[in-house]
Amino acid sequence: MNFFIFGGNEQSTHKYVSELLGKETIDMNTYGKSSGRSGNYSTNYQIGGRELMTPDEVRLLDNKYALLFVRGERPVMDFKYDILKHPNVVFTTDGKGKPYIHGGTDKAKATIALNDENIQDNNYIDVEKLKDIQELEKIGSDYELITSEEYIDKFFNGGF
Repeated sequence: MNFFIFGGNEQSTHKYVSELLGKETIDMNTYGKSSGRSGNYSTNYQIGGRELMTPDEVRLLDNKYALLFVRGERPVMDFKYDILKHPNVVFTTDGKGKPYIHGGTDKAKATIALNDENIQDNNYIDVEKLKDIQELEKIGSDYELITSEEYIDKFFNGGF
């Protein structure tokens, strides 16, 4: 399980993150001094515990930090990466690159051509096939011809 915290404003999340971080042991020293005729000075040592970060401290976490939880490892607090400083940002629209067009057919490797052979058999024109072809021609540019491998890939990887 990997769990990132980049910030948020949900109170239950702050509490959950605080519990995930756990507690730490702290040493507490208290000093006492009394004055008067027979002055006295005392030191008390105690061991206590507190959350690494309280829910309020999680909520107030500086925006430049993120928390990372990896199963079996101690939590990590590190700087967030400014994605706009990545060297490849120039290829994105944030870096003045051209937008990527999903599902385009500009690199198509095949076309479908409709001709009279599809509708004509021994000098007889099949009117039903003619209607189908005319309908196909109306919507022909809205479809893309793909291979069976591409179909399977799109079907199983959510491309449809």
